[in-house]
Amino acid sequence: MTFFVQSLLAFLLTALLIVWMRRPAYRFGLVDDPGGRKRHGDSVPLTGGISLTLGFFSALALSLPALTNHLVLLVAMALLALIGVLDDLGEVSPRSKLGIQIVAAVLMTSWANHFLVHLGDLFGRGDIELNNWGIPLTVFATVALINGINMLDGVDGLAGGLVFVILVFFAGFAWWAGDVGSLKILVVLLGALGGFLLFNLPHPWRGQRRTFMGDTGSLVLGFVVAWFSIELTQGYGEAVPPVVMLWVTGIVLFDLFTVTIRRVLRRRDPAAPDRAHIHHLLLRRGLSPARTVALLLAANLAMGAIGTIAWAAGVPETWLFASYVAAGLGYLGLFLFPARLIRRKRTASA
Repeated sequence: MTFFVQSLLAFLLTALLIVWMRRPAYRFGLVDDPGGRKRHGDSVPLTGGISLTLGFFSALALSLPALTNHLVLLVAMALLALIGVLDDLGEVSPRSKLGIQIVAAVLMTSWANHFLVHLGDLFGRGDIELNNWGIPLTVFATVALINGINMLDGVDGLAGGLVFVILVFFAGFAWWAGDVGSLKILVVLLGALGGFLLFNLPHPWRGQRRTFMGDTGSLVLGFVVAWFSIELTQGYGEAVPPVVMLWVTGIVLFDLFTVTIRRVLRRRDPAAPDRAHIHHLLLRRGLSPARTVALLLAANLAMGAIGTIAWAAGVPETWLFASYVAAGLGYLGLFLFPARLIRRKRTASA
């Protein structure tokens, strides 16, 4: 069974599970009800994350014996999916959910021996070796990535679409490095994610089958992004420079950093939810949800392409890092305190 046949199977299984689980979701309360910060109208099933995880594992089942190097990844995904389902049902506290994220990251570092060893040549003085800082930094970065993707799950198609774009780059890197195991997992997961996006992206053909991924999806996908960001940059053979991953995950990291800085400056809990993420700001500027998603996906695709092409062209890592920092500072300056920008729009339309 080829990668693409398994990917197609994952797509079909995920789509069928989403349709089949619609009634059970309402019956057992696995739905996202409107109210407060949530303005999506009717109650929407939170079965996308469960469906894509089950679709992925089912399609990959025949290949599991050949994926022993990724056993910890699959175990951690299953653990995060379980806690995500409980959280979507309202059975888990934020502290417990954070604890499981840390457990998954520790499994990755301590069981799989999978952690950041170096950050590359960011300042023109050779590779930055992390030594004893490698494991704690990996745990921190993993939890940050998971929550960064979860924070962007606020408009149809955004979080799933961003992860889809990121995983396409990862699959390309795995193909370039000849990493068959990673390539298989990524291609099959892309199929499952595509089956979910069929019911999550804002398009007129999804009908009444609108579905959210819930925390189940954001936890699982965030961990996968963290895992392959490390695997593809810290390998002993062909490896991608770590700075390229900053470009590939650009919008996720930019939004996470900007929102965290804003909350700290306002003396608020950095983990407290609000409606001040990049997609909220663009919606308040008057963009439709579909245009907001299209703009942010295109921006992340462009950033990933810039980082990848520049690396392939031989641009030094130092320049790539300096350019990324400059782009990040520009993003921070534009969106850190955007109230004046939004008021001008309202005044002009009035």
